[in-house]
Amino acid sequence: MRLTALIAAAALTGLAAPALAQTAAPAPTPRGVSVADTRAWLTGLGGQVSGPETAANAQVLRIADQPLPWTLAFYACTTLCDDLQFSATFTGPITEAQVSEWNRNSRYVSAAWYPPATAGGEATVVARQDLLLTADGTTQLQEPTFVWLQQLRAFAQYLAGQNAPAQ
Repeated sequence: MRLTALIAAAALTGLAAPALAQTAAPAPTPRGVSVADTRAWLTGLGGQVSGPETAANAQVLRIADQPLPWTLAFYACTTLCDDLQFSATFTGPITEAQVSEWNRNSRYVSAAWYPPATAGGEATVVARQDLLLTADGTTQLQEPTFVWLQQLRAFAQYLAGQNAPAQ
């Protein structure tokens, strides 16, 4: 009986203690990047960047990185954005099976296949890489952008190799 009373007393003090010791939570530290700073950063790297444009619920930068132009979308932004997406669009005689194979065998960049809008038309494929930022500033974009560009080239080469004429 005494053990039960001790456990009950410990439980009651344990429940009351947090209520007495509560303090205000610290203000969250800012995280993410601004669209303007990111545009300046990409331009400083030699990119030809247009925008930002507003599309649906995002601000979009278009990067004319030839021969593979791509976009960078910023979602749910106030001052800083921490939810970004790289994307590039391809058209041509691309099959759904090719895209499925890429998605099965590849990491980081995934692709979505859209059938031709008209009979005899070309399919559209959108390659994407999502990015969630956990710090502040454009320095955190260096590694993900490198991975994106590397995988974007690999995807384009994969599609070109799949569509090359048989020898």
